[in-house]
Amino acid sequence: MTRWIERWNAYWFPKTTTVYLGASRIIAVAAQLFFFRTSLSDQIHLLDKNPTFIYPQVLIRAIAAIVPRDVVFTPSGFTIIYWVTMIAGVAALIGLFTRASLLIFAFGTWFFVAHLYSYADIHHPEAVFCIFLLALAFAPSGDSLSVDALIRRARAGRHVPEAPREADTAMWPLKLAHVLMALTYFSTGLTKMVFGGLDWMNGYTLQGYLLADGLRRNLPLGLWVAQHHTLCVLLSIFTVALELSFFISLFVPRTAPFFLLNALLFQIGLLLTAGHRFYPHMMVLFLLLLFIEPEWWRAPLTKYFGVHLPRWRGQEQAQQPL
Repeated sequence: MTRWIERWNAYWFPKTTTVYLGASRIIAVAAQLFFFRTSLSDQIHLLDKNPTFIYPQVLIRAIAAIVPRDVVFTPSGFTIIYWVTMIAGVAALIGLFTRASLLIFAFGTWFFVAHLYSYADIHHPEAVFCIFLLALAFAPSGDSLSVDALIRRARAGRHVPEAPREADTAMWPLKLAHVLMALTYFSTGLTKMVFGGLDWMNGYTLQGYLLADGLRRNLPLGLWVAQHHTLCVLLSIFTVALELSFFISLFVPRTAPFFLLNALLFQIGLLLTAGHRFYPHMMVLFLLLLFIEPEWWRAPLTKYFGVHLPRWRGQEQAQQPL
């Protein structure tokens, strides 16, 4: 039992630098602030056009059970929540009061996503990304690359940059996102096999989807791919194979860059051929590609450009399989 506990801790809690976590915070928060953020006017429009929720999400039901609808679910209430969320996001971006800012920003993001999907139109692309944002609030995300770090250094009377800080809780948000993406892909692939069987890979199924999406969304590339049956067969096999095998990257860490890169290209392909805008998934995959197994890009920097970056302390631990 002790051995399994040690392996569990080695996977989730290796002692590593907090620099990559800080970089993840900056990239993720910036993406949400500038690219993924909800439209306040759209949220208020939903309120004005719908006197009641059609299918309230869990968070919305919980809030509505505690606070009367006419207090929070009003244009003025939403405006206040929106700007509090945005201000918290800016603070989280620069790393000021990082944990509190991230917590407020994450919950504000959750609130607006849950409200958007409380009117029967339910999708899932934001789920893993939103969970990752919340996880950042419970990790030392402000220990590096933050105003908090500058303040800490100033209070300690240091006038030169300090060595990157280390923590055994610096990796678990990225590890959690990795596990959630593996579960997402596996469940999607399994659904295809259970309900479609091998017929899902006969090429005709994908042709039908691409034709429908291409015509509805005016996607020339999707329409072109749909006219090539053999290519659709190969892409169908690739899709199912990737979704069902992605979890291997959890157990064989060295394969993670391969699977993450293919998954990212897969999502980009879906965007270009079918118009599926899974931007939050792409962002999570991009962060994982950079920071889960960073040696794939660190080694070329050293070899070809002479850039030497300090290795993670406990890097061997960080590469422990799940």
